[in-house]
Amino acid sequence: MINFLLSFVILFSGMFNSPDAFEGSIEIVCSSFYDTSYFTYYVKKQNIRIDKFDDKNTLIQSMLIDLDKDEVFVLSPEKKLYKQLTTNDELPETDENFIILKTENSRTVNGYECYQWRVKNAERNIEVAYWVWQNNFYFFEELVHLLNRTDKTYEFFNKIPETQGFFPMLTVERTLLRREKSRASVVNISSKTVDESIFKIPSDFELVKL
Repeated sequence: MINFLLSFVILFSGMFNSPDAFEGSIEIVCSSFYDTSYFTYYVKKQNIRIDKFDDKNTLIQSMLIDLDKDEVFVLSPEKKLYKQLTTNDELPETDENFIILKTENSRTVNGYECYQWRVKNAERNIEVAYWVWQNNFYFFEELVHLLNRTDKTYEFFNKIPETQGFFPMLTVERTLLRREKSRASVVNISSKTVDESIFKIPSDFELVKL
């Protein structure tokens, strides 16, 4: 029994260090009634960098995430400042207000065959539809769990079970009356070697203590 458990742990932990795990960049456009933002995810093993740009392609914020250490840093390129986000332990909460449906609906999003997952919360008057593609995005499930401990960025996606290897190629948030509130769509995925230096905080940036 001990040997079986040890083998399972080795297999599970090896998935994130596997040569098959995704390394590269993912570009996403997020739009709402008020504005449009552009994001680029850089992924290398357990390190993730998320750059946010405005409509003039100006870098306005970077986020550095270390999944091994459960660390999240936010950088301000303009002010040359950075701070570490507090990663609170997830508080126990009931999921009775969330309805999760993994449908068999499929569609092609930017050339990728995706399936629809829906998460509904009537109390909040929100339904989010995720069109997901399964590949080697093993980092994303762990990223969702970690960021949900900082500001609940991925709270709805975090409710979905068995998401390993999936990535949402298109996310649409609506009211229960079907009025669209926002959407995020992947516009480019590039598998490539990522330089480790981009995951380091520049030496001339100053720490802001919370």
